[in-house]
Amino acid sequence: MQYGLMPKLMWIAFKVTFEKALISELNVHNPKEVMKKAHKDYKMILSEVDEFDKESRFVTNILSCSMLTAVLMNLVPRPTVEQVRNYYRKAMSDNFFMQYAAKHSNSYTVKGREALKADAERSQKTTNPYDWRFTVEDGETINQYTATFYTCGICYFMTKWGFAEYISAMCTFDYDMAAMNNTEFTREYTLADGGPYCDCHYNHKELRG
Repeated sequence: MQYGLMPKLMWIAFKVTFEKALISELNVHNPKEVMKKAHKDYKMILSEVDEFDKESRFVTNILSCSMLTAVLMNLVPRPTVEQVRNYYRKAMSDNFFMQYAAKHSNSYTVKGREALKADAERSQKTTNPYDWRFTVEDGETINQYTATFYTCGICYFMTKWGFAEYISAMCTFDYDMAAMNNTEFTREYTLADGGPYCDCHYNHKELRG
C-alpha cells in the first residue's frame, strides 16, 4: 500500500490520542519518542500491505491496526493483552474523528443499508488477505441487522506481524464504537477465538428528543 493521502491523514488524525493513551494506559515516559519511531514503522508496515480496492470500506481498519502495531513494535517490555485492550480502546474512543464517524453511520437508513449490502456482495470476490469477506442480513426493522464476517484482515495482519495475541484486544473496540452511536452490539463467535465466523448483531436505538 502506498503511503498516500489516506494513510497520512489517518496518522495525523489519530496521533494525538494514540500518544496520550501511551501515558494514561501504559505509563510510557517517552511517548513522543515512541510515536516518532512508530511513524517510521507505520510507513514500513504499509509498504508490505496489499492495495485495497477503491470500494472497500475497511481501509481505515487496517490503517488503525497498522498504527497500533507500529506502536507495539516500540514498546519494551511487551504489554499484556489487557493493557493493549485498554490502550486501543482509549486511543480510538477519545478521538474526535472516530466519534464523528461512529455517530454518523448511515447503516440504519435504506440507502446506507443498500450500500452495505452491495459492499458485502463485492467482498465475496476479494483476493486481498488484508480485506474482509462478509454478508449482511436485515433485522426486523431498519435499525437492526447482522453482519457475518468469514475472513478478517486484522487476524491476517496481526498474525503475520507476530502480534496475534492482541487480536481479541482490538475486537473489543467494536462494542465501544457501537455504543457511540447508541447501538447495542452483540456476537457469539469471533474468528480471533477460533470461531467459524464473527456474527455481529446491531440493534440501533433511536434517540427521542
